[in-house]
Amino acid sequence: MTIFVFATQGYFLYQLYRIKRRPAFALLAWGCVTFALGFVGYFLRPYVGMNLITVVVANLMILAYPVFLLATLMQCHGVPRPIRAWWWGAPGLVLLAVVAFIHMQDNLFVVVVASAINGLYYLFIAVFVARNLPLGEPSMRLTLVSNVLLAATLFGRAAVAWVMLHNLAPTQAQPTVAVWLSYTLMIALFCLSAQIYGLPLQEFTRSERSLRHLASVDPLTDVLNRRSFFEQAQAVTGGISVLMLDLDRFKSINDRFGHATGDRVIVAFARLLRDALRRDDLLGRMGGEEFAIILPGVDRAQALEVAERIRAACEAETVTSDSGFCVRLTVSIGVAEGDGGQVTDLLKQADLAMYQAKENGRNQVVWAGQES
Repeated sequence: MTIFVFATQGYFLYQLYRIKRRPAFALLAWGCVTFALGFVGYFLRPYVGMNLITVVVANLMILAYPVFLLATLMQCHGVPRPIRAWWWGAPGLVLLAVVAFIHMQDNLFVVVVASAINGLYYLFIAVFVARNLPLGEPSMRLTLVSNVLLAATLFGRAAVAWVMLHNLAPTQAQPTVAVWLSYTLMIALFCLSAQIYGLPLQEFTRSERSLRHLASVDPLTDVLNRRSFFEQAQAVTGGISVLMLDLDRFKSINDRFGHATGDRVIVAFARLLRDALRRDDLLGRMGGEEFAIILPGVDRAQALEVAERIRAACEAETVTSDSGFCVRLTVSIGVAEGDGGQVTDLLKQADLAMYQAKENGRNQVVWAGQES
């Protein structure tokens, strides 16, 4: 069962690697294959002898799996030098190789040592995950819990094997103890199978989050796009103020300095707007050089103060063109106040006020309905 499960999971991870081209999938696939081959050695032991392969090499291949697992986690989360997982695993691998070679004929003693070393390494992985990886992700919590359970199970397996090795159990209880040795192996298998699915879960969670982000934000400025801005605006309740902002003479900036400079101007302006707003304020790019802002719980006086602060900061901003010229920016802003249920109407009012600011000479703030 172990050979079949891990060979299948290795194949599954390899196919994910072919689709996603993530090295972490290939690394863990090799770990699964190595683990399965180690159990092939276990399976063949009663039939072929060859203890050097079926005891020493088999145990080393099984212990290599948690090393692959740790290297995979480091690779997946950008932890520097994942090769360090092999250096951390080297002492255990060397110790197990020596013990398994010396005690090739004493299977129970090898089980005690191999289970204890494996348990220590899975405990080390659990501590590493808890200290270095984002436990906010469901896959990381799954990995942490499965490694703790694995460590506990393998320490229990070592204890059961130790009892059997030294005949510490009463005669009538010895068959039950032997059965428990098999049970610990099955429990460990279930824990290992559970944690293998943590990596695909993490990958697809990240992909979903990335797709949702790409669908909701403007790719140039990383603020809400028009559709997402209006979707989120529908959830705003209570009194609000709305700002419509349009960079002055932006077309002439594009014509004179090129679209690359124009893009830098848009990015600089979006950054300036984000810096001027609170966490709960909504900022969206309506298109081109036009942006909209919703300020929940902000009255007319406060909204005008925010708008004026933005206008002054924009006037002080400069962007360097490809040819080395300093491009100065100004912005025209329209402001309106009302209820959250009237967002569309308020945006129209603020838009009219913004065009009034343009007609009044640009680089100014106009309240909706204000006389020219």
